[in-house]
Amino acid sequence: MQTEYSQIAAYEGTEIADAAKRVLTDPELLSWLKRTAGIRIPRFVASMISGLLRLSPNPRLTIDKLLVMPFLKKIETQSTGGVTLYKEAPTEGSHFYITNHRDIILDAAFLSILLWKDSRNRPYLGVGNNLFGKPWIEDLMRICRCFAVIRNSSPRELMQNAATLSAYIASLREKGESFWLAQRQGRAKDGNDITQPSVLKMLILASKCDPIDALQQLNLTPVSITYEYDPCDYLKAREMQLKRDNPAYKKSAREDMLNMQTGLKGQKGSVSFVVTPCINSELEALRGKTTTTEDGTTTPLSKNDILREAAAIIDRHIHLSYRLAWTNMAALDILEGRPNQQMEEYVQSRIDLIHIPNRDDAFLRDCLLNMYANPARNQRTAQLLNR
Repeated sequence: MQTEYSQIAAYEGTEIADAAKRVLTDPELLSWLKRTAGIRIPRFVASMISGLLRLSPNPRLTIDKLLVMPFLKKIETQSTGGVTLYKEAPTEGSHFYITNHRDIILDAAFLSILLWKDSRNRPYLGVGNNLFGKPWIEDLMRICRCFAVIRNSSPRELMQNAATLSAYIASLREKGESFWLAQRQGRAKDGNDITQPSVLKMLILASKCDPIDALQQLNLTPVSITYEYDPCDYLKAREMQLKRDNPAYKKSAREDMLNMQTGLKGQKGSVSFVVTPCINSELEALRGKTTTTEDGTTTPLSKNDILREAAAIIDRHIHLSYRLAWTNMAALDILEGRPNQQMEEYVQSRIDLIHIPNRDDAFLRDCLLNMYANPARNQRTAQLLNR
């Protein structure tokens, strides 16, 4: 059924069964599942699943149980030392989970499954439409509660797209649904997790309320993500040098696919998700805040001031709640003059995977060390400010 949100919305109802039939007969997807997780789906099994989905009262849950959850369980078993959810706050009810961003697919996927197991509260997931590079990828993501955040458009189209997205989120929120979105467009390749106020502005664009009320209606709940190892660390460092050497460099769709595959298959060590408290009470405290201009005039916070303050609150929650790994602490030690041979060897092993003209090993080493050290730096700063 066509709606005003059809271009971006997650599939619902019969759309799920229709899309699943397309996906399960796509040879490229079947080959991809076999390569990434060793899952083989014979043609007759695909036909059976398609038939089941048409009869199922909840086709999304059916495909979750038959395909998505087994796939993620294999990824967890084969490439992590365990994925753990830590809760500083309840996960029942409607929340807008906003997280730092490490992996293109797994940040959202792991959190979604963890929340489902914990409280049967599975969020809708906002992903950049640049990841919809192939029809089967788009179908699979939209089956799995993903909605598109449209990028790479003109400034006018960007505003229209943001308004449509904000209205779509509001329509689902009225039904009591939860959501996930990363705190910034794209991953923080240097590990410096900072919330973009523009993301928050986009979320409340459709609201008629004042900014604080609009943000509170979302029930913004920060989630802090830590990977012991980032399997895409060397690809991120590679991209940093390529951008340094050629500011016009942009990743291709093929490189996005390589990042997806590497993130899924590569070793991640221990992975943690920490759900922190909803920030509504801290937003409420902003109502009485003022700013003072150069001439001494005191005025209430502007909308942009409120968005910046809200972003800083989210950052503080995320930074304080990192479950830092040894890689984070070791990288910070090296950068502060304390040797760590194990980390040096790990970093060099990642540099050795990078094959580009004029490879700058010193620059790449610095990129990789800062990538792992920045969460530790940010946590230390947040702890000092929180005293």
